[in-house]
Amino acid sequence: MVMVETLLEAAARVFVKEGYAKATTNRIASAAGVSVGSLYQYFPSKDAIAVELLRRYRERLLTLVARRLEGASRKTFPRIVRELLRDLLQAEGINPALHRVLIEQVLRTSARREMLGFEERLEEVIGRALEASDAGTGLNHELAAFILVRVVVTVVQSVVVDRPKLNTPELVDELTRLVVGYVGLGLESGPTPLARA
Repeated sequence: MVMVETLLEAAARVFVKEGYAKATTNRIASAAGVSVGSLYQYFPSKDAIAVELLRRYRERLLTLVARRLEGASRKTFPRIVRELLRDLLQAEGINPALHRVLIEQVLRTSARREMLGFEERLEEVIGRALEASDAGTGLNHELAAFILVRVVVTVVQSVVVDRPKLNTPELVDELTRLVVGYVGLGLESGPTPLARA
Protein backbone atom coordinates (compact mmCIF):
# COMPACT_ATOMS: atom_id res chain seq x y z
CA MET A 1 0.00 0.00 0.00
CA VAL A 2 1.42 3.35 -1.07
CA MET A 3 0.43 5.23 2.10
CA VAL A 4 2.12 2.68 4.37
CA GLU A 5 5.32 2.84 2.33
CA THR A 6 5.23 6.64 2.40
CA LEU A 7 4.80 6.68 6.18
CA LEU A 8 7.57 4.14 6.75
CA GLU A 9 10.01 6.02 4.53
CA ALA A 10 9.18 9.29 6.29
CA ALA A 11 9.54 7.69 9.73
CA ALA A 12 12.94 6.26 8.80
CA ARG A 13 14.14 9.72 7.75
CA VAL A 14 12.81 11.35 10.91
CA PHE A 15 14.23 8.67 13.23
CA VAL A 16 17.68 9.12 11.70
CA LYS A 17 17.63 12.92 11.41
CA GLU A 18 15.96 13.90 14.68
CA GLY A 19 16.48 10.85 16.88
CA TYR A 20 13.79 8.59 18.23
CA ALA A 21 12.89 10.70 21.27
CA LYS A 22 12.11 13.78 19.13
CA ALA A 23 10.37 11.79 16.40
CA THR A 24 6.69 12.35 17.14
CA THR A 25 3.84 11.03 15.05
CA ASN A 26 3.13 14.65 14.09
CA ARG A 27 6.65 15.06 12.71
CA ILE A 28 6.45 11.75 10.88
CA ALA A 29 3.08 12.68 9.34
CA SER A 30 4.44 16.07 8.31
CA ALA A 31 7.51 14.47 6.70
CA ALA A 32 5.18 12.12 4.82
CA GLY A 33 2.97 15.02 3.69
CA VAL A 34 -0.15 13.65 5.35
CA SER A 35 -2.26 14.49 8.38
CA VAL A 36 -1.54 12.78 11.69
CA GLY A 37 -5.06 11.36 11.48
CA SER A 38 -4.08 9.58 8.28
CA LEU A 39 -1.01 8.16 10.01
CA TYR A 40 -3.17 6.80 12.84
CA GLN A 41 -5.29 4.91 10.33
CA TYR A 42 -2.28 2.68 9.74
CA PHE A 43 -0.12 2.92 12.87
CA PRO A 44 -1.26 3.57 16.45
CA SER A 45 2.12 4.99 17.55
CA LYS A 46 5.69 5.67 16.52
CA ASP A 47 6.65 2.45 18.34
CA ALA A 48 4.39 0.52 15.98
CA ILE A 49 6.13 2.17 13.03
CA ALA A 50 9.55 1.24 14.42
CA VAL A 51 8.44 -2.36 14.93
CA GLU A 52 7.21 -2.53 11.33
CA LEU A 53 10.47 -1.08 9.99
CA LEU A 54 12.46 -3.67 11.92
CA ARG A 55 10.11 -6.49 10.93
CA ARG A 56 10.57 -5.63 7.26
CA TYR A 57 14.34 -5.44 7.61
CA ARG A 58 14.40 -8.81 9.34
CA GLU A 59 12.21 -10.38 6.63
CA ARG A 60 14.69 -9.18 4.00
CA LEU A 61 17.50 -10.55 6.15
CA LEU A 62 15.87 -13.98 6.41
CA THR A 63 15.46 -14.07 2.64
CA LEU A 64 19.10 -13.04 2.15
CA VAL A 65 20.40 -15.69 4.56
CA ALA A 66 18.25 -18.43 3.03
CA ARG A 67 19.27 -17.50 -0.51
CA ARG A 68 22.99 -17.35 0.30
CA LEU A 69 22.98 -20.63 2.22
CA GLU A 70 20.99 -22.51 -0.39
CA GLY A 71 23.28 -25.14 -1.82
CA ALA A 72 26.11 -24.35 0.62
CA SER A 73 28.74 -27.07 0.80
CA ARG A 74 31.62 -27.82 3.10
CA LYS A 75 33.89 -26.01 0.64
CA THR A 76 31.76 -22.88 0.19
CA PHE A 77 30.54 -22.57 3.79
CA PRO A 78 33.38 -20.32 5.10
CA ARG A 79 33.05 -17.87 2.21
CA ILE A 80 29.27 -17.68 2.55
CA VAL A 81 29.53 -17.18 6.32
CA ARG A 82 32.01 -14.34 5.82
CA GLU A 83 29.75 -12.62 3.27
CA LEU A 84 26.69 -12.93 5.50
CA LEU A 85 28.51 -11.61 8.56
CA ARG A 86 29.87 -8.68 6.58
CA ASP A 87 26.37 -7.86 5.34
CA LEU A 88 24.94 -8.13 8.86
CA LEU A 89 27.56 -5.82 10.32
CA GLN A 90 27.20 -3.33 7.49
CA ALA A 91 23.40 -3.44 7.96
CA GLU A 92 22.90 -4.45 4.34
CA GLY A 93 19.56 -3.13 3.12
CA ILE A 94 19.03 -0.59 5.90
CA ASN A 95 20.54 2.75 6.87
CA PRO A 96 23.08 1.91 9.62
CA ALA A 97 21.87 4.84 11.73
CA LEU A 98 18.29 3.58 11.43
CA HIS A 99 19.45 0.08 12.31
CA ARG A 100 20.95 1.43 15.51
CA VAL A 101 17.75 3.30 16.41
CA LEU A 102 15.63 0.20 15.82
CA ILE A 103 17.86 -1.99 17.99
CA GLU A 104 17.78 0.57 20.80
CA GLN A 105 14.08 1.31 20.58
CA VAL A 106 12.63 -2.07 19.67
CA LEU A 107 15.01 -4.87 20.56
CA ARG A 108 16.16 -3.36 23.85
CA THR A 109 12.70 -2.42 25.07
CA SER A 110 9.42 -4.17 25.82
CA ALA A 111 8.51 -3.71 22.14
CA ARG A 112 10.81 -6.69 21.49
CA ARG A 113 7.86 -9.00 22.15
CA GLU A 114 6.44 -7.80 18.81
CA MET A 115 9.43 -9.37 17.05
CA LEU A 116 9.13 -12.87 18.51
CA GLY A 117 9.85 -15.66 16.08
CA PHE A 118 12.68 -14.10 14.07
CA GLU A 119 15.51 -15.95 15.80
CA GLU A 120 13.60 -19.24 15.60
CA ARG A 121 13.00 -18.83 11.87
CA LEU A 122 16.65 -17.95 11.37
CA GLU A 123 17.63 -21.05 13.36
CA GLU A 124 15.56 -23.21 10.98
CA VAL A 125 17.36 -21.76 7.95
CA ILE A 126 20.80 -22.16 9.58
CA GLY A 127 19.99 -25.67 10.83
CA ARG A 128 19.00 -26.83 7.35
CA ALA A 129 22.19 -25.34 5.88
CA LEU A 130 24.34 -27.00 8.52
CA GLU A 131 22.70 -30.34 7.87
CA ALA A 132 23.18 -30.01 4.11
CA SER A 133 26.83 -28.91 4.50
CA ASP A 134 27.78 -31.45 7.16
CA ALA A 135 30.09 -34.25 6.15
CA GLY A 136 29.97 -36.35 9.28
CA THR A 137 30.99 -33.88 11.98
CA GLY A 138 28.38 -35.36 14.34
CA LEU A 139 27.04 -31.88 15.02
CA ASN A 140 23.59 -31.45 16.58
CA HIS A 141 22.33 -29.11 13.87
CA GLU A 142 19.36 -27.78 15.82
CA LEU A 143 21.43 -26.97 18.90
CA ALA A 144 24.28 -25.54 16.82
CA ALA A 145 21.88 -23.28 14.92
CA PHE A 146 20.38 -22.04 18.20
CA ILE A 147 23.82 -21.21 19.61
CA LEU A 148 25.11 -19.57 16.42
CA VAL A 149 22.04 -17.40 15.87
CA ARG A 150 21.95 -16.19 19.46
CA VAL A 151 25.70 -15.49 19.61
CA VAL A 152 25.96 -13.74 16.25
CA VAL A 153 22.77 -11.66 16.66
CA THR A 154 23.88 -10.55 20.13
CA VAL A 155 27.36 -9.58 18.94
CA VAL A 156 26.02 -7.71 15.91
CA GLN A 157 23.49 -5.77 17.98
CA SER A 158 26.09 -4.93 20.63
CA VAL A 159 28.58 -3.70 18.06
CA VAL A 160 26.02 -1.61 16.17
CA VAL A 161 24.76 0.11 19.32
CA ASP A 162 27.49 -0.06 21.97
CA ARG A 163 30.84 -0.36 20.20
CA PRO A 164 30.59 0.84 16.60
CA LYS A 165 34.36 1.40 16.44
CA LEU A 166 34.75 -2.40 16.57
CA ASN A 167 32.70 -2.80 13.41
CA THR A 168 35.73 -3.55 11.24
CA PRO A 169 36.89 -6.23 8.78
CA GLU A 170 38.80 -7.76 11.70
CA LEU A 171 35.51 -8.37 13.52
CA VAL A 172 34.18 -10.12 10.41
CA ASP A 173 37.35 -12.26 10.44
CA GLU A 174 36.93 -13.19 14.09
CA LEU A 175 33.22 -13.98 13.82
CA THR A 176 33.86 -16.05 10.72
CA ARG A 177 36.52 -18.03 12.57
CA LEU A 178 34.15 -18.50 15.49
CA VAL A 179 31.27 -19.78 13.34
CA VAL A 180 33.31 -21.93 10.97
CA GLY A 181 35.45 -23.31 13.78
CA TYR A 182 32.46 -24.14 15.94
CA VAL A 183 30.62 -26.11 13.28
CA GLY A 184 33.82 -27.82 12.10
CA LEU A 185 33.30 -27.03 8.43
CA GLY A 186 36.00 -25.66 6.18
CA LEU A 187 38.82 -25.80 8.71
CA GLU A 188 41.41 -27.14 6.31
CA SER A 189 43.29 -23.84 6.53
CA GLY A 190 44.00 -24.36 10.24
CA PRO A 191 43.62 -21.88 13.10
CA THR A 192 45.17 -18.88 11.37
CA PRO A 193 42.91 -15.92 10.53
CA LEU A 194 40.97 -16.42 7.33
CA ALA A 195 42.03 -14.32 4.37
CA ARG A 196 39.73 -11.36 3.85
CA ALA A 197 37.39 -11.54 0.90
